[in-house]
Amino acid sequence: MVLLQFLMALSQRTQLQLNMNLSHKGFTQLRSRGFRAKPYRDSNGNLVVGYGHKIVPGDGVANKDIIDPVKATALLLRDVEQAVVKVVVDVPKNISQEEFDNLIINSCK
Repeated sequence: MVLLQFLMALSQRTQLQLNMNLSHKGFTQLRSRGFRAKPYRDSNGNLVVGYGHKIVPGDGVANKDIIDPVKATALLLRDVEQAVVKVVVDVPKNISQEEFDNLIINSCK
């Protein structure tokens, strides 16, 4: 219900962006950051794992968990999905795929 209300509240320009998603090239660029099976602290002090996923309560990863690339990819996909929703709401209506990818990549940092 909340999602439906959210989608209905989107402006006309935002609704045009709903078809955009991260390209294969953009996804490959995100994965090229490197994989880490064990949680570590990033430069901001956040606990991260996998392909840069910030560990938060409720995401199914404990502070000392060791994850495999499959789990890391699932976490990355979830991060991308959340970033796409944020970017779609805030971007101008006519941007290129490369610009969209860059916004998503920067949102997943």
